[in-house]
Amino acid sequence: MSDVVKPEGADQYLAGMPGPRRAAALLLTLDPETAASVMRNLSDGEVASISEEMSRMGTISGDEMERVIEAYRKQVGTGTMQVEPMLEQLLEKALGREKARVLISRIRSASRDSEPFKSLRNLNHRQVSSMLKGEHPQVVALVVTHLPPEVAIDVLKSMDEEPRYEVIRRIATTDELPIDLVRQVDNMLEVRAYEMARQSTDSAAERRYKTIAQMLNFAEPSVAKSVMDKMTKDLPSAAAEIQALMFVFEDLVRIDDRTMQKILGEVDKADLTLSLKTAAPEVKDKLLGNLSQRAREAILDELEFMGPRSLSDVEEAQKRILDQVREMEERGDIVISRGGGEVMV
Repeated sequence: MSDVVKPEGADQYLAGMPGPRRAAALLLTLDPETAASVMRNLSDGEVASISEEMSRMGTISGDEMERVIEAYRKQVGTGTMQVEPMLEQLLEKALGREKARVLISRIRSASRDSEPFKSLRNLNHRQVSSMLKGEHPQVVALVVTHLPPEVAIDVLKSMDEEPRYEVIRRIATTDELPIDLVRQVDNMLEVRAYEMARQSTDSAAERRYKTIAQMLNFAEPSVAKSVMDKMTKDLPSAAAEIQALMFVFEDLVRIDDRTMQKILGEVDKADLTLSLKTAAPEVKDKLLGNLSQRAREAILDELEFMGPRSLSDVEEAQKRILDQVREMEERGDIVISRGGGEVMV
């Protein structure tokens, strides 16, 4: 007899849970290969329905999964798991990369339109207030109506009396806004949220590494190489951090167009799209401006419908692109002049 204790009220709980959600939770307990094998036997409509349910979960508690499949209680525990990365792996294995990307974009679009401003959910009212400072009252009104009530109240409390009343007045009198406008504001605030997260994690050590990297960027290549060689032997971890900062993502604007086109020809398009999520406008213009019109439009479409992604995922994509640039430099395809000079071929 199984020693797994059945959670109290599990039958009643499952009776009220829609079938697609139960199927989604069950598949999330499996490894991607096994889950993909299951999904290959489902119709396109069933795959879409279950995938949409997964995307709406965001995170799923161990308790909820325990109620769905009690036999996996020990493996699931009472924590949470991130759904979206596994969903992407699962769909890619089940449907192939291109078909999975199309479906993911469609799901994200539907999820984003139904639940805008997800990127603000984990911010406190001070952070949200800082992000909204100086914005038009209509923008503030739009955002406040999508915040958790306790955060919205504190945001309004932090405002002066006149602008606070104007925001409340607009909430009371404004009809539903066009979805394109909501998306535009959502995208703008998502970039700010990523930047805020980056700044909050900028430790004292990282500031030291950035200072060293900036100095070495202006040094003669032989001097920079000598310093980095010694540091790699003495402080390998610090050396790796500094090396990564010596040519940063924002420095891509210094690369001439012909060389940029050569680089983009070797860069993974999924990495390129994700890397633009938090890119400065001038970097985004530089990269998109060196793509064909068709490729540029495809990436812009993906960016528009892309849901919230973790800052670490975006930074990893940017790092892979920088690694590609460094690899081309090592092969002699390009020469990066330290100190702000042009990149030569």
